[in-house]
Amino acid sequence: MKIEIRPAFDESVMAAELPVRKAVAEILKLLQSFELPELRKYPGLNFEKLHGMIEPTTGQQLYSLRVTGSTCAVACLLTGPTLVLVSLHEQHDKAYRK
Repeated sequence: MKIEIRPAFDESVMAAELPVRKAVAEILKLLQSFELPELRKYPGLNFEKLHGMIEPTTGQQLYSLRVTGSTCAVACLLTGPTLVLVSLHEQHDKAYRK
């Protein structure tokens, strides 16, 4: 699977504590080895549709992925398949607010 990283995601990773940065690096390695069906089924990522949330640039449905127990990434899927990492939230409950 191809991975695209948006600037907001990258900036959040760089500003995060070392354990979160390490977790993101691990997730990126894992995601690059996946095909789309594996992404949807992998239990540790908790890949979930964020109902009613759309990525403003592409108009695509947004999804969440678990990075750590309290940190999640918000992403969308493009054809190809390409996973676009849109943002990173160290407090996952705040990620789901519009």
